[in-house]
Amino acid sequence: MPESQLLVPSTYAALRQAVETVVLKGRRDIDRAWVQTYHEAGRLITVHLVVNKNRTAYGSQVLSRLSADTGIDKRTLQQCAQFYRCFPKVGARPQLGWAHYRVLINVAETGRREQLKQTAEKLHWTSRELEEQVRQLNATLEQKAVGPATGDKAKLLTPKRGTPGLCRVVEPEAGLAVDLGFAVFLSLPSATKLVAGDFVQVTDETVRRESAATKADLFTYTVDLLKVVDGDTLWVLIGLGRGFAVKQKLRLRDLDCPEMSTPGGKAAKRYVDSLVARTAALTICTTKPDKYDRYLADVFLTLDDSAEIYLNNALLENGHAVVKREWEFGDWGE
Repeated sequence: MPESQLLVPSTYAALRQAVETVVLKGRRDIDRAWVQTYHEAGRLITVHLVVNKNRTAYGSQVLSRLSADTGIDKRTLQQCAQFYRCFPKVGARPQLGWAHYRVLINVAETGRREQLKQTAEKLHWTSRELEEQVRQLNATLEQKAVGPATGDKAKLLTPKRGTPGLCRVVEPEAGLAVDLGFAVFLSLPSATKLVAGDFVQVTDETVRRESAATKADLFTYTVDLLKVVDGDTLWVLIGLGRGFAVKQKLRLRDLDCPEMSTPGGKAAKRYVDSLVARTAALTICTTKPDKYDRYLADVFLTLDDSAEIYLNNALLENGHAVVKREWEFGDWGE
């Protein structure tokens, strides 16, 4: 563009409008480029798998190999392939971004998926608004799938719970130590008779071998609740023993409550708050399954009348949550 035709905003209002226009347009162009990029990657993967469909076990290995050789996350490669299968054509100027399509590919039925796509385009839904619609749809379909033969009961989880204070001996670089969890280690004296792999009970006075313990006993703690963030997210203070403690934000394992911006999300939080108000003790069992290094938890509330509630299933049974899917791991922030 000739210098004489360059835009020169003379007022702040003109400057703000010009910057917003440039930045927003750039973001739209970048998002469209990602959609086209991931769609083409999905096409390449899909066509390659079709060509090699007769090679035994090849399909189950190729994405792992491709991820290792390219440095592209395997989950992203899977999403690309699924994106192409769900949407063989996206057009030269797609209206929706990659975040939208990443949600839509988790709708199994073609008709419903296309209808949601068209509605999202028409109403200009954000990816979060679309995600909420998909969650509600999947929750409804799950409920219908249960059917009257099972009494319309929600699908429940199998609780994971170990023994507070039970840990395992490990051998990091500094010598034998007890893994208290959350990257905290209790060093053992050089004269110890314990060996790496032993299960032990840790108290303020002793570290005692427990020969009958198993892996299922590990990473279970009695904690202090600091804050209920929403229906499925808690801040807690975890006592690890021997004076060690860590503050952690935990997500309830394998379930998902509605967003706090919705009436359902507010209702889920009120339900948890009502239980917490009657809680005398709180026990958690933690796991860390995802690449973001986040801890998920099974949460057990001991009420002031000594009754115990497995919070994960209580939310499911009372209609405040649905079973969580892998694609929804990214929906909680700081």
